[in-house]
Amino acid sequence: MQAALVLARTRKRVVVFDRPEPARNAASHGVHNFLGLDGLRPGQIRERAWEQIDVYGAARLERLSVRSITRADNGEVFELDTGDGTWAARHVVLACGFEDVPPSVSGFRECWGKTIFSCPFCDGFENRDRPWGIVPARAEYLEFLPRLALNWTSRRVVVMPTGLELTPEIERAIPSDVPVHRGGIAEVEHQDGAVTGVVLDTGERIEVGALHWTLDERVLEVVRAAERQLGLDLDDEGHVIADEFGRTNVSRLWAAGDVRGWVGAIEAAAAGAAAAHMIVKEWFEAR
Repeated sequence: MQAALVLARTRKRVVVFDRPEPARNAASHGVHNFLGLDGLRPGQIRERAWEQIDVYGAARLERLSVRSITRADNGEVFELDTGDGTWAARHVVLACGFEDVPPSVSGFRECWGKTIFSCPFCDGFENRDRPWGIVPARAEYLEFLPRLALNWTSRRVVVMPTGLELTPEIERAIPSDVPVHRGGIAEVEHQDGAVTGVVLDTGERIEVGALHWTLDERVLEVVRAAERQLGLDLDDEGHVIADEFGRTNVSRLWAAGDVRGWVGAIEAAAAGAAAAHMIVKEWFEAR
């Protein structure tokens, strides 16, 4: 939406495709670390942003999912397939992020976005001084997550999911005062979304007041389709490879936000602005 604002103010015709499914951050009770917007819910920011973009009369909002992006026959434009029709564009900004893959664990959804969170910079302050359970998606995250948590709480335990193994290096990186419990979480105990403890598949119960739970992620199909059909370069984790301006290896295809790897909201907006500035630069240089 930041890219759309910049482009609308330079009198470019813009379409913003916003898929109708719930956004990745729909459960969030407030976006943080974004000066001027701190604490607003994602939906409020989206609504306010669109009101400001719409003032310029150059952008159109479509509640549609883009399924694939291909080149038209002449190679000068992209064709975007939404399933309901095809749209043409000279430039495309991929700003679709990733999808989280939530676990099928009783109590998880009731607490997600409240006392279960994946980003301590986003939700750590709201869960300060509670006993945290740290649940890593990858063992190597434990090289820094227990120490990072000290910014918000001194009471920490690690819940090591089944299938993850600690190397000697990772084990040495975990502070000696942080217990490690091994086993998958079978149930999250809570009261109206406030975590009170977890029960492991080993039968062990651990008392915690919050869970810093990093989730597995899934690449959106439109990104995989661009990889197949346009040769878009992705890294080993499925993130789009782009330069500091969002330029990918595919001419006039740009990437902004956590489609390139994890970033906060303000960094994602800045990346959208950078891509838009380069689109405008290419436009006037071609005149």
